[in-house]
Amino acid sequence: MKRSHDNAIEYANIIRPIASACAIVSLVFALSLPAPAHADIYRYETDSGEVILTSQPRKDLKLIEVIRSTPTKTQSKAGSNADKPKSVSPNSGSSIPKNATSGMQKSSAEERAKLYAPYIAEASQIYGIPEAFIRAVIKIESNFNPRAVSHAGAMGLMQLMPATAEHMRVEDPFDPRQNIMGGVRYLRRLSDRYDGDINLVLSGYHAGPGNVEKAGGIPFEKTQQYVKNVYAWYLRYRDAEKDDKSAKNDD
Repeated sequence: MKRSHDNAIEYANIIRPIASACAIVSLVFALSLPAPAHADIYRYETDSGEVILTSQPRKDLKLIEVIRSTPTKTQSKAGSNADKPKSVSPNSGSSIPKNATSGMQKSSAEERAKLYAPYIAEASQIYGIPEAFIRAVIKIESNFNPRAVSHAGAMGLMQLMPATAEHMRVEDPFDPRQNIMGGVRYLRRLSDRYDGDINLVLSGYHAGPGNVEKAGGIPFEKTQQYVKNVYAWYLRYRDAEKDDKSAKNDD
């Protein structure tokens, strides 16, 4: 598809104070090929100062840092069973916390986020999307409220529209695990569709692929703000993960 460089430049200018005082940021998850269970994220800088994040090593660019992805103790195998979000009930033997969808008025977003960490890690393993990025999307979409419903009818943690939920094989969009698995699966499909261009991936998730292709880029002002917000939270979660790993290594 034809892409609008104006939108990409405008987005870069919006986030430049967050990422770097002088660098134009192009966030790219090179996910068009099947990703390994744990994909490290490589941060490169071009001669022009552009910063690129990718899950694929590049020999033609200057490496700034490698964001390691650490396996969890329990790993899920990608395949036909993993590809379909499971139906889970309190008696199914699943590891879903019993209070994952209760006490919403009393718990903070941070507390709720901890409840869903196993599902985020599982989805990241299967679909090759960084955990920090998944957290950022959930934060902006629902603030980690599994019962959230928008005026447009989007449902659950990752605010899946009914048609999207059905297409992603989500039987119960208010089930935290199903919603996360379906939402991340959709992010992966969008990433494959747009060659990992995160501007277009997030725009497609927020405004729909049809609007992205019609506009040739980020379609609406509110979508530009959405992309900015998700990216800002991605950086926060990514840095927090790095701090946690450093603290554990110090111990």
